[in-house]
Amino acid sequence: MKRPAISRRQFVQATAFALPALISGCATVCPRASSPAEFVRVRDGRFQLRGRSHFYVGANMWFGGYLADAALPGGRARLVRELDRLQSLGATNVRLLAGSETSPLVGAIPRGITRAPHDYDAALLAGLDFCLAEMAKREMRGILFLSNYWQWSGGFAQYVRWATGETIPDPDQPMLAQGDWHAFMQFSASFYQTPAAVELYRDYVRQLIHRKNTVNGRIYREDPAIMTWELANEPRPCADDRTLAKAVPSFCDWIDGIARFIHEQDENHLVCTGSEGIRGCLDKPGVFVAAHQTPAIDYVTVHMWLKNWGWLKTAQLGPDFEAAADKARDHVERHNTLATDILKKPLVLEEFGLPRDLESYSPDSSTSTRDEYYRRLFDHVSESCRAGRALQAANFWAWGGEGRITLPAKSAGTFLGDPPCEPQGLNSVFDRDYRTLAVIARANATLTGLAVTLTRRVPGFERSEVPG
Repeated sequence: MKRPAISRRQFVQATAFALPALISGCATVCPRASSPAEFVRVRDGRFQLRGRSHFYVGANMWFGGYLADAALPGGRARLVRELDRLQSLGATNVRLLAGSETSPLVGAIPRGITRAPHDYDAALLAGLDFCLAEMAKREMRGILFLSNYWQWSGGFAQYVRWATGETIPDPDQPMLAQGDWHAFMQFSASFYQTPAAVELYRDYVRQLIHRKNTVNGRIYREDPAIMTWELANEPRPCADDRTLAKAVPSFCDWIDGIARFIHEQDENHLVCTGSEGIRGCLDKPGVFVAAHQTPAIDYVTVHMWLKNWGWLKTAQLGPDFEAAADKARDHVERHNTLATDILKKPLVLEEFGLPRDLESYSPDSSTSTRDEYYRRLFDHVSESCRAGRALQAANFWAWGGEGRITLPAKSAGTFLGDPPCEPQGLNSVFDRDYRTLAVIARANATLTGLAVTLTRRVPGFERSEVPG
């Protein structure tokens, strides 16, 4: 059918009437383009944001996207309150689960974001959208871990199962946490040498990087609320020394390959491995260094668990705690030296925790041991920042907020910082832990002051990275 002719005058008139509506619509649908200065960068071995040094004490809150599932009554309202509480402590960084896989294992969360190959849970992804949008309102930034070496969120083992059809050795059978952990760990580590499994993981990562947030319209790769794509939670090369020689090259190749792939898709965000550090590399510093030497990894991480590693039997102040605290400082300092002198990359102590005194789970019980432990670690971060060394940030494990195990099952209030396969409340910081909250707030105030002071000491540092 022939279209009627339209004069230039008619075209101009029609455009003039339509333009206000187009502009109005774009104001609500099209987000403002972000300046490069809005993204956290690494410059000369230091985190930088808006041309200033960027130091922080943040939280682990793996369940942010799950809590924001629109079908969970009260979930989004609680998430808003939790982010407000963290903001009041000066916390600007939250480490979030952004990749999980539906798994048949006893200790795994029953619902994964990836339900089956290329089948993604739209409601959970929308929950992650909501969480990131709310974080953006508060100038918070997220570390998004994309899968897991361990079983509790599905993880690498589930990708291998999808790719090969093999049965995963369940570390929680016949009893929770008392199965064959060695067999599970070897199975999980076979991921790096299973191309079909890696490709499934890569497919998920690709779609997440290019995802459009359903709440604020931002494309993830263009969203400053994301600080880091983290390859996985605590990836390890293998389970023992017997397979180490064969495993390490595959492990390092996977890290380099997937990190480069992410940077090719997204030039705005940082990439890290999510490694435990030397401990997660079979206690071999050389393996840790080799895994992080690629320029595609922007900074390094270390995790530390006094109880799990047998450094402390009971959470109470005294000689045993002092000995464990000395070990903890030495462990972090060992990584600080490697990151500063050899890798020349920032270091984040991104997982550490401690039970309440005498391992009570009651929110009303004392936290004096944990508070002292936190204080010493935060002081270590401050000392490192002041000295211009690699350790520049920390994320405690974990934020429990107003969550309580006494609330009705499947309610918004039952999400705690501890994964569901662990005792609930074990390492969670609750909203009524006022002494702990004061330690966190004080640390953030110190780091914020240091960032301003140290930036001023470097002529041109701030000017050099701010457009205009």
